[in-house]
Amino acid sequence: MSFYFPLGLIGLVGVPVLILIYIIKSKYTEQVIASTYLWELSEKFLKKRKPISKLAGIITLILQILAVVAASLLIAHPVFTVPASANDIYFIFDGSASMNMVSDGKTRFERGRDEIFEIIDGSLDGSTYSLIFVNNVTNVMFEGVTDKEQAKANIRSLSSGWCAADCSSAVTMAQDFYDKNRSAVIYLVTDKNYQTENLELVNVSANENNYAFYEYSYRYTSKGVIGSGKVISYESDATLTVELLVGKDDALTTSKIAEVKVDAKKGEPCEFEITASVSNFTSLQLRISNGDALLQDNVVTMYDETSAQSRRALLVTDSNDSVYLEHAISNAGKAIVERIPTKEYSDAYAHGYGMYVFSGFTPKTLPTNAAVWLLNAADGTGNGSGLTYRDMQVPRDETGPDSYYTPKYTSGTSAQEKALTRDLVKSDIAIRQYAKYGVPRNFVPVMSVGGDPVICVGLNENNDRQVVFAFELGDSDFALKGDFLILVRNLMNYSFPSVIDATTYNCGDVMNVNVVPGCENIVVTTPSGNSTTLDTVGNDVCEVELNETGTYTLRVKTVGSAETTLYAFAAVPESESRFEDGGALVLSGEREFNYSDGYYDELLAFFILIALLLLADWGIYCYEQYQLR
Repeated sequence: MSFYFPLGLIGLVGVPVLILIYIIKSKYTEQVIASTYLWELSEKFLKKRKPISKLAGIITLILQILAVVAASLLIAHPVFTVPASANDIYFIFDGSASMNMVSDGKTRFERGRDEIFEIIDGSLDGSTYSLIFVNNVTNVMFEGVTDKEQAKANIRSLSSGWCAADCSSAVTMAQDFYDKNRSAVIYLVTDKNYQTENLELVNVSANENNYAFYEYSYRYTSKGVIGSGKVISYESDATLTVELLVGKDDALTTSKIAEVKVDAKKGEPCEFEITASVSNFTSLQLRISNGDALLQDNVVTMYDETSAQSRRALLVTDSNDSVYLEHAISNAGKAIVERIPTKEYSDAYAHGYGMYVFSGFTPKTLPTNAAVWLLNAADGTGNGSGLTYRDMQVPRDETGPDSYYTPKYTSGTSAQEKALTRDLVKSDIAIRQYAKYGVPRNFVPVMSVGGDPVICVGLNENNDRQVVFAFELGDSDFALKGDFLILVRNLMNYSFPSVIDATTYNCGDVMNVNVVPGCENIVVTTPSGNSTTLDTVGNDVCEVELNETGTYTLRVKTVGSAETTLYAFAAVPESESRFEDGGALVLSGEREFNYSDGYYDELLAFFILIALLLLADWGIYCYEQYQLR
């Protein structure tokens, strides 16, 4: 045993002081009696109890000495060492969507938290506590905490999310801790039945009853709209009621218009269809009305695509070869194209179009709040384009095999590069000459020659979407290739983006929000009500992580237009709705049992002991006073 504050033992000086007081204090008491007769009766009564009275005085002294000793030890704060009883304890805590399932008024996450608290409370002081939390991302939340209450407070601050999560990444982190200390105890607290080695599995699943949508979609017919898909009951056979709700003026306010009964076998997806006699809608919601352990996967919402823009383009050129481009923009790009010669272009045309195409010509000032295409801009790159003309690249041998260039498509893996090259065969093309530009860093190359971009996209100095062709179509065979129409379609989708590419996602997905021409700001509100203004300055695509289940609201403000409201729905991932084994999770390495010394330093016992001693002393005092009346 050792002491935190050894000077507290100075209080033991009170023991001899108490003994001295006991020796020198008077043993006689003054009493007033009514008569001799009463005194004689009292004398006989006291003689019978005199031994007890003497013993009571000694007991009082002993109790007081013990109280002083206990108080001194309390101040000194004793610590009792328990050999080989403490260890490093690690917890891997699953915070995925399935941990929100409810049973007996508690979620799986809450039951897992209680299990961790019980393990912490049952360990001796001297142990350390660390926790790896598995949510939409896997992080070490705290490490090496020695205070039990602090560790529990850190865990209370956590909450389960709505994304799919795999504990294997957490086990990889735990392997590093295990390599440093093969005696560490590592608990995996989850609701999946993993096969583990060198891990202590704490499974908090209670085999709750759960229903969910397996697939879902809608389509228009002559009779109205049909909602269809599959539902599944994971734990038992069930007759499920699937309801169809429609929102018209307000997408968030729905009304039930139809329902259907579905007999679902355990673990088997069962198809359904519901027909509603409506010609249009803002939102279409499918809902399983049966109650279960996880209500959030009983509802899915689909929103109608109403954000399409009117594609109106102005083509400014004197080249006859631009007929290929005009045809491609009109047909593949589904746009209304108006064509004028370069001499007619003036500032009067700088408004009213969603896209401007300048071929072989660039105005001194580019129009704003619209997409801009520049073809063969040469040295007249225009104020605001962000391009710097350097020189014209021509082949070294105009008659030999090097009389043309063969550009290569980008092989980038970003979402934007994939969208720009989607469906392309990427067949070889030939270019006779091209202009070499210095382009801003935010531009994405689509096609390059030796590192020089010959087709690229990005935001110009006006923060508008810009497409650059560094060559004239007449100087290449590109317009005769099948890839030409496909690339023009992709470039038109880039120039006229919908704010969002889809309205239905899963939690954990990333929603790409396109910054449309003339956009002033975009505000995204999560299902829980948190609002964020996206950084649209200098960006043509913003990413939003969908970490909550439910409806996200996007409010888009563009120059000269009223605010537009769009909606997107994030569903619970199907993998989190079903019950399944998690596979095998193994910590490699032979286990050791070299535990460190623990200690016990709880002072509550001392407080209780002092209170009992003082209470006993007070009881004896009261007894003596009562007997001597």
